[in-house]
Formats: sequence, C-alpha cells, structure tokens
Amino acid sequence: MSASKEITISPTTRIEGHGKVTIILDDEGNVADAYFYATEIRGFDYFLRGMEADRLPFIVSRICGVCSTAHVVASVKAIEAICETQITETAKKLRELLLMGQIINNHSLVFFFLTLPDFWFQQEENPSKRNVFQIMREKPDIGRKAITLRAFGAKILDTIGKREVHVVSVIPGGLMNPLTERERQELLKQSDSALEITKEALELGKNMFDKNWEDFKKAGDYRTHYMALENNDTLEFYEGNIKAIDPNGETLFKFSPQSYMDYVEEKKYPWTYAKFAYLKAMGWPEGIVQVGPTARMNVNSKVSTEIAENELKEFKKKFGIPAHATLLFDYARLIDLTYACERTRQLLKDETLTKTDTRIKVKLRSGRGIGVVEAPRGTLAHEYTLTPKGKLESMKLIIPTQVNNAAINLNVKDAATEFIHKGDVKPGLLNKIEMVVRAYDPCIKCATREVNQTLTVELRDRKNRLLRVL
Repeated sequence: MSASKEITISPTTRIEGHGKVTIILDDEGNVADAYFYATEIRGFDYFLRGMEADRLPFIVSRICGVCSTAHVVASVKAIEAICETQITETAKKLRELLLMGQIINNHSLVFFFLTLPDFWFQQEENPSKRNVFQIMREKPDIGRKAITLRAFGAKILDTIGKREVHVVSVIPGGLMNPLTERERQELLKQSDSALEITKEALELGKNMFDKNWEDFKKAGDYRTHYMALENNDTLEFYEGNIKAIDPNGETLFKFSPQSYMDYVEEKKYPWTYAKFAYLKAMGWPEGIVQVGPTARMNVNSKVSTEIAENELKEFKKKFGIPAHATLLFDYARLIDLTYACERTRQLLKDETLTKTDTRIKVKLRSGRGIGVVEAPRGTLAHEYTLTPKGKLESMKLIIPTQVNNAAINLNVKDAATEFIHKGDVKPGLLNKIEMVVRAYDPCIKCATREVNQTLTVELRDRKNRLLRVL
C-alpha cells in the first residue's frame, strides 16, 4: 500500500507516555484498519529479577511518575500475601488515603489539563489555542482552582507518603511513619475547598456532556466486558474482590485478588510494546474487557459517599446499565474524583487515623502472591514469586492500559471509520480520533511490558546501571 494510503498521528498528544495512531485507508480513501501503538519500552519485569523483596516497592514505583502510588501499594500487598501478613487497620486507612490522594491528583490533571480543551473548544480551533493555557486566559479562575485541587492531592501524598511522587513511606507490613494530629487537621481543613472545587468541576463537565452528547456518541461506542474491584457491589479502591460483567451487565465472575491470574491472560503482537490483557475463560478476542472509571461505574451499583452515590444513579439513568460510549470515561472520572474527595474527608475525620500502630515486622519467605488495587486508570495487579532468601524470582504485572489496549484499538478504528470518508481529512478531524485515546487516559510507560531479544542487552545494561546507583 502506498504512503498516501496511510495517516499517522504521532505523537498522540495530551497523554502520559509516547504513542501513535496509524490509520490505513483502502483504495477509495475509506478506513481499512487503524492501530494504537506503544512506542517505548520499560522492561521492569526483566531487570528487577534478583532484587530483594523489601526494595521492590521503592523501585517498581519508578515505572510511572503519575500512578506510582498504586504501584507501591499493589507491590507491598503482593509481598504481604506471600508472607501471610495482616497489617493494622490504621495502616490500611492511611494506604487508602494515599490512593485517594493519587486519584485527586491524577483525575484533576486529566480533566482540567488533558481533556477539558477537547470539550471547551471547537475541534476546528487552531491547536495553538486549543489547550488549557487558552482556557486559563479566558477563565483564570479555572486555572487557579485546577492547580489548588492538584496541590491538595499532592499534599496528601507528601504528608503521608513523604514524597509527592514515588512515595517512600509504604513498606511491607504497613507504613514507616504515623500521621500526626497536626497533619490530620491541616489536611482536613484543605479538604473542604477541594470538595467544593470538585463539585464545580463535576457540574462543568456534566454541562458540556449535555451540550455535546450527540457529537460525543460518534466518538466510539464499543460493547465489551467490564471489570473492577468491588466490596459488596460498592465502589472500592483498596481491597475487595474483582468482579467482571458482560456487555449486558450480567455478572460473569467474582474472584479474590489471589485468583487474578487465573482469570486474566495476556496476548502480544509484534507491532507494539504493550501487551493485550483479556478474560481467559472467554478467549481472544471474545474476552476483551475494559477497566477504569466507566468500568467502575458499570460494575458497581453503589457508592459509599453521598454526592458520588447520587451522581452514579444519575449516570446510570442517563446512559444505561452498563454504559458503553467511550467518552463517558471523562464523565465517570469526575464521579471518581468526587468520591475520592468525599472519602478523603471521611478518613480525615476519623481521629483514630493518628494511632501509631502503623507497622508490623514482616519475615520474608518464598512463595507466590498477588496484590490488586484500583489505580486511576483501572484494576492493577502485581504478581511476585520470591525465592527462599526473599529475592524476586519472577514478576508479572497486569496494567490497566494493557487491559484497555484492545478496546482502545477498536475504538480508534471505529472513530476513524466514522469521521474519514473518501480520503477527506477535515481540520480537527484527527483530534477527534485523539480524543478517543485521551478518554482512556492511557499510561504508556506502565503498559510497555513486552521484552524481545533485541532489547535484552539494553535492559541488562539498564539493570546494571540501576544496581550501581542503588
């Protein structure tokens, strides 16, 4: 096929990591196929082999600077599963609060800085203006509130995790340091403002969906299975069972975190560094499944906080049970954000949060264990096998973007087919296709799990450099 029959969007903008979209046209200029590629490699699965288990959480967090907290928590949970360790209630609450801080920090970034320009401006708008900086010029107050909300999420991470990025306080057995009463009061005071800003963001997002829904529906509507962590059919981020439903909303499976790898399998293709995860029992491609904000809304029937619960009911009433339109990720993300702010206030109002029993001793041993949490982009699983000396023998990570990878590719093709006819590429059209990718908020850095022979030497050298630094 000639070069003129191929359209490339590289890089895809306003996402985390490096990716591109290739659209292949047939002889009449209509879409024959389309692909979303991960174009970088990380290889943590390879160069962490042999690492002492108690060092793993600190290193594995470096997979990503955005969702590193979820990786740390999943990592320690996997180690604790191997060692059959039960941490204290205080430590559980503080870890959950860290996850809420990450949700607030990440989702405010995604809404205000990455996706809001897609809703604020016409797609034909000059890209030099179609960005958050132009929004801030027009509405400076939005910029100030966006920064304030992100700063609150970062403050939680810094206070409890002892760093805003790549937290260091979470260890196998709990946390290194307790929360002081002064710190609790300071965060609680800031939480009121954060919740008010979130409520305003939610109303802004809902108004834009109401105004543009007919156009948004055209950006993709692919029916798949959905999967998320749940606790008695209630939204959950830290612990519980994993539930998978079919495209009609019927429950397929409900299983414990330690059974995760019995239900989820991976497939790889040579044209991308990101693998594709799917439901093993359904096979490929019938087992294509989605995780993340929309999946959390589809899988769960309840939310434990008042405002988010009302928003979930409205979401289901408006868009169906389950909801399938791709851009609803952006709407559902705002419900996540609302829940995170409300749950943060609930946790901070608990005076027992400052108890000092945050850490118990862990004796490392051999075995296999899995840690599962809900990361901003969806269900995240870490599986470790340790040697008798407590060193990593093997690691398997199932990243949310891996799970969504197949749906992203299918939705990109659907959107391209909807918008491109007879080779006519109008201004702003390619940005509509990028909107589909952005809706999933893919984290390319986390998802690049594949290692092939051409990369083995490079990764071995990277491992040796890392060990010298450490």
